[in-house]
Amino acid sequence: MRNLSLTIGLVLITLFGCETYSQSDYEEFYVVESYMVANRNLQQVRLSTTVPAFEFYDFDDSAIRNAIVQVRLLNQNSSSIDSVFNFTMTDPGIYQPVSTHRVLPTRSYQLFITIPNGNILDEISATAIVPDTFSVIDGILDTLVYQSSEQLSVTFSESSYPGRQNVFVFTTISENPIIDNLTPIYLDFYEDDEDLLEFSVTSSGLLNEGNFTQFPDGSVTINYPWLAVAFYEENRIVATTVDDNIYDYIRSNAVQLGGSTLSPGEIQNVLTNVKGGIGLFGAMASDTIPTFIKRNPFLE
Repeated sequence: MRNLSLTIGLVLITLFGCETYSQSDYEEFYVVESYMVANRNLQQVRLSTTVPAFEFYDFDDSAIRNAIVQVRLLNQNSSSIDSVFNFTMTDPGIYQPVSTHRVLPTRSYQLFITIPNGNILDEISATAIVPDTFSVIDGILDTLVYQSSEQLSVTFSESSYPGRQNVFVFTTISENPIIDNLTPIYLDFYEDDEDLLEFSVTSSGLLNEGNFTQFPDGSVTINYPWLAVAFYEENRIVATTVDDNIYDYIRSNAVQLGGSTLSPGEIQNVLTNVKGGIGLFGAMASDTIPTFIKRNPFLE
C-alpha cells in the first residue's frame, strides 16, 4: 500500500533545506520510514542511510541489515510500555513484524531501533499518535457522470485528534490508468507514458476539516472537485486523517519543493520526528470510496 504517496525521496537537499553544500560537509544519517494505520496490521519499517546529495541513490546499497527493530504500544496517559512487537529483516533494509497486531486508534506507538556500530549501539526512536477512525456515512455513489451537475458529495462520521482539528488528505487512485481513459483536463497535459503513472494517483494535499461543512454530531461533508479526477472508469477515493508527524513532514517538504516565497537561505529544514536519524514514523486513519466515472457525452 502506498500511503498518501509519501515514500521519501531521501535527497539531502530536500531533507536539509537549501544551505550551502560541499562534499566535505557531508554527514551520514540513518533514515527510517514506517506508518501506523488505524485498525490495520502493522506495516513494514524501511531502514537505510543517506548518501551525498550528488551521488546516485539506491536503497539496497544504503540498506541497514543488522538492526534490532521494535514497535512499542504505549500505555494510555503515560509513556510506559504496554506491548512490544518485534520485527525481522525480510529484504535488505526491509523489516516486517514477526507477529500480527491491528493498530489501535487514538493510542501512541513508539518505534525503537538499535544498530550495532563497533563497540556501541546506535539508537533511533520516534513516537506517533494514531488518529481516531471514521467512516463514510452518506454520499456513496456507484456511478457519476464526469462534470455533471451531480457532484460527488461525501459525509464522514466524527473523528478526532488530540489538541487540534482533523487534517485530511484525499487521494484519487485510478484502477485503469490508460490514455483512452484520461479526462479532458489531464489529456491536455499528457506527453508520454510516465505521465500516466503520475496521474494515476492524485493528492489534494493537506486540508483542515474547518474548510468543510460541519454538523453538530461531529460529522463533516465535502464536495469532491472534478479536478481531482484524472481518469474515467473505476476509481478509488481514499480519505485519510493524518497525525502531527505526517502533517509536519508534508507542509515542511512543500516549502522545500517550491511551495513558498521564502528566499533559499531562509528555507528551514524538513520537520522530522525521528531521534537518532531522519525520516518519518507517522500515523493515519482512512476510509475508501469506490466510484465509477462515466464519460460525459457533451464533452466528447
